[in-house]
Amino acid sequence: MVMIGIVIVSYKSDERTKRFVREELPMIGLPHRTVVVDVGGTLSEIEGADLLHVENKGFAYACNEGARYLRDNCAPTRILFCNNDLHIVSPNVIAVLDATLTRHPEAGAVGPEILGPDGHRQGPAHYMGMWKRFVWMYLSTPFLSRRRKKKIFHIYEGDSAPEGVYDFISAAFLLADAESFFKAGMFDENTFLYAEENILSDRMRIIGKCFRFDPSVSIFHEKGATVNAFYGKREQSLLQMRSLVYYYREYRAYSLISCRLASFFHRIILHFI
Repeated sequence: MVMIGIVIVSYKSDERTKRFVREELPMIGLPHRTVVVDVGGTLSEIEGADLLHVENKGFAYACNEGARYLRDNCAPTRILFCNNDLHIVSPNVIAVLDATLTRHPEAGAVGPEILGPDGHRQGPAHYMGMWKRFVWMYLSTPFLSRRRKKKIFHIYEGDSAPEGVYDFISAAFLLADAESFFKAGMFDENTFLYAEENILSDRMRIIGKCFRFDPSVSIFHEKGATVNAFYGKREQSLLQMRSLVYYYREYRAYSLISCRLASFFHRIILHFI
């Protein structure tokens, strides 16, 4: 029997979390149990979900704590990690994603089409090297047409991405096979924000699993609704850079010197964009 464990991380966004649990989760359909992981310490109770208070040690840590709680209390077969700033477009999204995992036993996690306010998909994506992501993508702007730049650096790659295997699937709404998730070692708690998906994808690969994308069902995501309230664009870029540097260093075997040089140039570039 399928049991969906749902993890929602809430950081000082109580009303948004309550709305999501009240209005969106009833569409899940399959048997499920939800835990709201409160890292802001502002929620006292929430109807329709269990409440777990944790220290603010980052998104990966909060997700892992929620997953551990579900493992110990309801033994889920799947674990859904989702943000609270989402609107479910396809009411059958969980049933479809669960069926996709069943059809593709090599997949450790699967995600739907996630559309943002700008009309573009938020992923999926294939792997991109550190220097290409941090430096060349920006320095090439004067020398490449917009169309050529989009092609070389896979900008908006997800807009036309077919169903299949990818290196990145957004954790804003990610359904993981519970056994695979725990076997892979869960999310890496050495990151605070960003790069969680890249790392989990690589950890899944080590145990012979992969990330899969199924665009037959959709979610709308108000990306950054919480993060933007507490961090400016430059702060977000620096947080993302730190997490990605850690990822490239620990999981993609980039040297310490290379990581420091790429970070140095990226910081300079941020001052001019």
